[in-house]
Amino acid sequence: MQFLYAIVMILVLDANAKIIDTSEHVEKLSEANIEFTLNLYKNLIEGDPMKNVMFSPVSITTALAIAHLGAKGNTAKQIDDAFMFSKIEDGRFHSAFGELHGLLFDKASEKVTAKSSNRVFADKHITVFEDYQDSLSVYSATVESVDFKMPKSAVKKINDWSSDATNGVIKSMLEEDGVNNDTALLIINALYFRGNWDYEFDEGRTKRRPFYVSKDKAVETSFMFQNEHFKYAYINELTLQVLEMDYAGTDYSMVLLMPENFDLAKVEANLNHANLTKWLSALEHESVDLTIPKFKLEETLQLQEVLPKMGVTDLFDRQACDLTGIANRNNLFVDQIVHKTVLDVNEQGSEAAATTSVRTQCDSVAFNPISFVADHPFLWAIRHRQSELLIFMGRFSRPEGPLLGHDEF
Repeated sequence: MQFLYAIVMILVLDANAKIIDTSEHVEKLSEANIEFTLNLYKNLIEGDPMKNVMFSPVSITTALAIAHLGAKGNTAKQIDDAFMFSKIEDGRFHSAFGELHGLLFDKASEKVTAKSSNRVFADKHITVFEDYQDSLSVYSATVESVDFKMPKSAVKKINDWSSDATNGVIKSMLEEDGVNNDTALLIINALYFRGNWDYEFDEGRTKRRPFYVSKDKAVETSFMFQNEHFKYAYINELTLQVLEMDYAGTDYSMVLLMPENFDLAKVEANLNHANLTKWLSALEHESVDLTIPKFKLEETLQLQEVLPKMGVTDLFDRQACDLTGIANRNNLFVDQIVHKTVLDVNEQGSEAAATTSVRTQCDSVAFNPISFVADHPFLWAIRHRQSELLIFMGRFSRPEGPLLGHDEF
């Protein structure tokens, strides 16, 4: 009998954490995860330069790490290699990731909520090994028994949990046919992140204007504007503008990367860990006239279509998959990996009430502000500044709405 083993990752981002002391293993983990992030991004953008892209490498890594705890042999090695787990010496990956996971999430204040929840839903007819259940504690995860032979009630239980974990933003993660009689396990990571901008935008200055998906086609959408001091860099060889916007508390930030000449493909071709580090290290405080679109994105990725391109194949092969460290079944394999994300970028940055921030002025004031107008495709990433970990990443290529020519504006 086939046993469907599904990994479901849920990320909700309405669009900030404490300074942490990172151990050597955590620093290496952050570097490894950035490499995985950029590799995955390049695989996701294949074939369609116009599509919006969005994902959370932390959410994906968490779910696969929970699976990795029970993987053996070549199945474990392929996950190690693709996710760079092997770069952490002495098998310390899980303890390092658990440490980082705890430092990044489960933070709540008036300014920021960062919450990560993990749950393994196991069919009541299988026995999950106690050793595996004990090992889940590093991710604050537990096993919950469900009866997948009664799919309607199983789906309700899982959707209720995911709704609670995402503060009601995702109420129906699974359709009724999302599980069936062959389902054995679901591993779910739900990541919820909500925060205000450090410098909020004035809604009265939001205006409609064209966003150019190409040099001669555009979509009319709402743009936010403010003049403020931001960290900014210009990479001459790519005509690339790089800007960093802090969230409240300044521990998280959004980084925007936009080529002036529309050649985003060239930027993507040069996107690697070394170059990204170089670009971000060039950031300096500047006075900037900032114009960016107000947008909301929703994305569902079927990662079983992408991870095999990165060398993870045995996990999806019913003959080769070895997950014998999880349960008393030797025929478990992964049928699908669903990754769902929601991003909302607006004037406040979130639904939370506005807060008062103390602004630190720069020593020098630019009399001629730099203009950063994000009115054509750009990359964005949200990172934890102390650890440098990329929590979310994506590409904004086109807003919703009809495609118009120059003469229609």
